[in-house]
Amino acid sequence: MQRGLVLVLVVALVATPLAGAALADGAAGVDAASAGPIQDRTGPAQDSAGAEVKTGIEPTERTGEATGQRAATGQTQTIQKDITLHLTPDEPGAVDVDVAYDIPESVTSLRVGVPGDARDVESTAFTRTDGAYEWDGETDPATLSLTLPANQSASGARSPAVTQNGKYSFVDPGPWAMVTVPGFRTEWSWRSTEDIDVTISEDAAVAGEGSTGGEIAFLGPQETYTRTANAQTIRLTVPEAATLAASPEEILDALAAASGRFNVGARDEEVWFAAAPTDADWGIRGVEYGGTDAWVLADASLDDAGNVWFHEYVHTRQDFRTESSGRWTTEASAEYYSALLALRTGYVGFEAFETYLSYGERSPWRDAVLADPTTWPSGANYVKGSLVWGELDRQIRVATDSSHTMADVFYLLNQHDDRTTNDDVLDAVREISSQSVRDEASRYTTTTDVPEMWTRTEHGAAFGTEPPQMNFEVTEYRVSGPFRNETYERPPSLYVGETVSVESVVTNDGEQTGEYEAALELDGTVLAATGGELAPGDSDRVTLSHTFGEPGTYELSTGRDRMALGVREPARVEVQDLSVSPTTVSPGDDVTVTVQVSNPSDRYATGPVVVTLDDDDVASLDVALAASESTTRTVTVPVTSDGEHTFAAGDRTASVTASSGDDTTRTDTGIPGFDAGVAFVAVVLALLAALVGSD
Repeated sequence: MQRGLVLVLVVALVATPLAGAALADGAAGVDAASAGPIQDRTGPAQDSAGAEVKTGIEPTERTGEATGQRAATGQTQTIQKDITLHLTPDEPGAVDVDVAYDIPESVTSLRVGVPGDARDVESTAFTRTDGAYEWDGETDPATLSLTLPANQSASGARSPAVTQNGKYSFVDPGPWAMVTVPGFRTEWSWRSTEDIDVTISEDAAVAGEGSTGGEIAFLGPQETYTRTANAQTIRLTVPEAATLAASPEEILDALAAASGRFNVGARDEEVWFAAAPTDADWGIRGVEYGGTDAWVLADASLDDAGNVWFHEYVHTRQDFRTESSGRWTTEASAEYYSALLALRTGYVGFEAFETYLSYGERSPWRDAVLADPTTWPSGANYVKGSLVWGELDRQIRVATDSSHTMADVFYLLNQHDDRTTNDDVLDAVREISSQSVRDEASRYTTTTDVPEMWTRTEHGAAFGTEPPQMNFEVTEYRVSGPFRNETYERPPSLYVGETVSVESVVTNDGEQTGEYEAALELDGTVLAATGGELAPGDSDRVTLSHTFGEPGTYELSTGRDRMALGVREPARVEVQDLSVSPTTVSPGDDVTVTVQVSNPSDRYATGPVVVTLDDDDVASLDVALAASESTTRTVTVPVTSDGEHTFAAGDRTASVTASSGDDTTRTDTGIPGFDAGVAFVAVVLALLAALVGSD
């Protein structure tokens, strides 16, 4: 990773309309053209005053993935974008949207693309130019108001378990609405004579009654229930218009169990689920959108091998994207693990599990070639795909004596940076099992061959013992150093010079003894690590500590969970005032120098503050300040020679005069201006005068 000043910042959200949301089996189309052309910028420009001009663009995709804090060496300012959705009961099928930008002073231009099907766009801060909206450069906050269509058609091949006979995947019948949060692609430029970055942050909200996870929103009367499990917060929105097949507590119990049992890598800090009212023309029974948000029809049962709640939860744990040949894995894994989790948590028995997966043996799905989507009959990736994924899970368990499973393949795919191909899947199978299992995986994914559903006896032999499953729960982050000594539940922003101690509890929730490891790394170099071995059900408390000597993005790994820790350079304190006392002294006398320092930035700042006397360093003051904090420090410095002398700190100065002349001489007589010799003469003259007077 390269560190230092980034001259051109590309940080990038393509405008996505409410229409065209991603269904479970594919991504949405994106109306990129609605934002107008993006200008090609080849490097940093400068304005007429010589300040550097930088540019930023929002991310081009809304993936919903958990991302780490970007390390920065200078000050970071944030454009705050707030999207507010309004229900329009008198106009079913449409919602009103407000988007407001709170813009830092350094930003000189801002350009917003709105969805192409927006209507009634109003703004006093933006003017439409070349298909986008240009900010006037003055109004803050700058707002846009518009109306967007809410209804989206459900399309694409789906599983029988999640298919409805209706039409929509998102809908607004009037009294309530289940919609996607629209995207507004934003470009901006800013001027800086210092090392300043400008980023953008987005929040979404519902005006009035409603709830949103930031990607999907429910508009209307509702109640939200919350459960925290495995360091993950699960929010469940239950509309007043919805009649649940299971209670909110039962649904949260099920999702919490899935969160704990599904050990395939990092969990998002929060996921948002909504129970959709059934009185709408739904074409599907559930959908996950944006990586963290999902809705499921309220009448979906937990006692079902095709458990839609589990299916959509598995989608939130998928961090891999696929090429065409690997596309089958997205729905195959979600469908298989929804059935396996239902079995493992006791919602269904083996017979229901067996019946559900065995559909993959049947026509027309059996004739599909999974690595070639052009051969798929409707739902083949769900139906045949889940049976193939399950058979590979069984074979891996047998080949590795239950020390590995297809969940390990899922984990490896989550670590894959590029889009996943079927060859990547096959290579992952070989990495955690054997070449012979890879050969079977190739046969079932590149030909029309289909496995037979395994029997109860075969299931017991392969699935009877769960492999080691090390679950880490970070209990606290202790930060110490020049700025603070505090404890946090979530990773805070960190600064060079600070020490962090990460405390975790690791538990083996599997059924075999296994090893665990936790590490802190930078650019692949391990800076701190710990590990051990745990029997089933046992726990250890582990601590990782490190003092950060340089900025960067550090990676904390606890088992399969990975988290980015961003470490920044602190700001520099500023000298606000400098004074000296006294201002007139004799050579050799001490002068008290008082320095007032402050931190006008929005982050911690540190010294040292160097005090000079006639350009020579005479003191160094160690100062550490919180944002907007100030303090006063003093230091005593001797002045050793006659003349005018200048003390300085920062850009502040103060003068002192030192003189050994009569006007500054002090003697034992206590009389200013008299030295010892003069005093002796004065005493003699006084005695003579007294004698004369006595005669």
